[in-house]
Amino acid sequence: MDNVLLFAAGELFIVIVMMALIARLNGKDQESRHLYFGSVVLTALALVFMLAMAMYYWADAGSADRAQKLFEACQQIVPPLLTLVIGFYFGQKR
Repeated sequence: MDNVLLFAAGELFIVIVMMALIARLNGKDQESRHLYFGSVVLTALALVFMLAMAMYYWADAGSADRAQKLFEACQQIVPPLLTLVIGFYFGQKR
């Protein structure tokens, strides 16, 4: 379980660095704000999936079943959300 907490702390560090970069860049126009928001959403979904994988990888014998269910849920939920976000932000504009 300690490995999962270390992994989660690393993910928190990534989120803090992203927040600092976005605050420093401070997009003025609408398109740059859309791109910043899209990058944050994609990164957040990737971090949630990576945390689920870490929990599954480092699960002890007693919690392996719960970790397996969480990993399977992420496998089913994350890909449609990713394609939705990518299609919305990087699709053709009319």
